[in-house]
This record gives sequence, structure tokens and C-alpha cells, in this order.
Amino acid sequence: MKVTFLGCGDGFSLEQGHNSALLTFAGTNLCIDFPESNHLGLHRLGMQLNQIENLFITHLHEDHINGLQKLALFHKVYPGQTKPKLYIPTGLKADLWQCLRHGLELTTRGKREFEDYFDIICVDHEFEIAGIRFELVQTLHVPDMLSYGLLCKPYFYFSGDTRFDESYILSIADEVQTIYYECHLQNDQLPSHTSLEELLTLPVAIQAKMLLMHYVDDYVHAAARDQFHAEYKLRIAEPLRGYDGE
Repeated sequence: MKVTFLGCGDGFSLEQGHNSALLTFAGTNLCIDFPESNHLGLHRLGMQLNQIENLFITHLHEDHINGLQKLALFHKVYPGQTKPKLYIPTGLKADLWQCLRHGLELTTRGKREFEDYFDIICVDHEFEIAGIRFELVQTLHVPDMLSYGLLCKPYFYFSGDTRFDESYILSIADEVQTIYYECHLQNDQLPSHTSLEELLTLPVAIQAKMLLMHYVDDYVHAAARDQFHAEYKLRIAEPLRGYDGE
């Protein structure tokens, strides 16, 4: 399995695209979240929007879903392509359509529904693609907001947006090769996200498995990442770099 970050940035990133990962495996792919900046990321990888075959949405903040209208419309403008499969936590489906319908429902060919654009698969606990199982993990992002990460043993845990969840990290650390975890990498404490200070309380062996994402643009350049890597066991994900077997 190859994991490529189409963007690693937080919701205010200008230089690196918003956080989203493209997984490629068994002749197919899965994109985790779909911000608008993914269009440029895919272009830089030599891919078109209609090459995305599967999608999973972690939660409904704009920087994680604001590219879905474009993706849906691209498939309609260029017919003959198979609709992407959208794996959506059951509790998010209705609200996601409310976010998207204002640009998708009314067309020159009549009224459209959510299912006209995506092959929708509602999931509560897990789903499977090409023999690979993905387990939903509810995260601690914003109180009363549904948000999820993905556990894919033995490959990875992808946290999505979340506050620090030490007990869960400790519980799965030995079951995966890599932990893709959000960390804002700012001096300020953000109540809905995870800080570097918190991650540094973890055992060093677990820190060495972690690849940080959803961070500020201060670390988009290689020199800043290299300086960080010289000081810590934690690593910082690099936009458009493919991580093989991790």
C-alpha cells in the first residue's frame, strides 16, 4: 500500500494544500477527504479528478469537503467514467448532502440527487475495498460533532482531525506500522487539535512510528522539516511524497 499526501496543511494553509491522503493498493485507490486543493495535488501527480475511485470523508469541516462539488461535476462533464464510491459514516450523509446540494441539485438537465453523483455506501463500523479492511474510529475533534479516523491493520492508523487521544494511540501502536496523526505544530494550544507538546509525552518507540499531518505552513519547506527531524523522533509528512508500505 502506498500513501501519498495530496496536501498536509491545516484549514488556513496557503502553500501546501489542505490535509488529504491518497491510498493506492490492489489496482485501485481511496482518497481520505477531498478539499478543493486536491485538484492541484492530483494534477501535480499527473492524475485527473475522474481517476479517484473511492472516497472516505472524516468530518464536515470545509477544508475537508470543499472539493467534492468539483469532483462530482467533473464526472458529469466528462461522461463515461464510473461514479466514485463514497464511503460515508451514516451520521454524516444527510448533512453532507446539505453542504453540497446548493451546487449540485439544480442542473440544466433537471433536479439531481446525491446518488446521481456518487455510489454512496453508508458505514457504521468498517468497510472493505479490494480485500483491505478499514475500521472507523470516532475521534475527539469538536464536542458533539461526528468525526472519524481510519484504522487499517497492519498498515496504519489515520487520525483525521482530533484532540490528543493517548489511550487509543497506546492501544493500537503495536498493531500498525505507521500512525498518521494530526499536529498543528504551533505554539498556541488549539482545543480541537493535537499539540506537539502532547505527542512528546508518548513513548519514544511510538513517536518513531508517527507521521505528522494537518500542520501550519511554517514546516512546508524541507529545511524546516529537516531541522525538526534532527531534534525529534517524530516525522513530518511531506506533500506529494509517497510513503510505501507504511
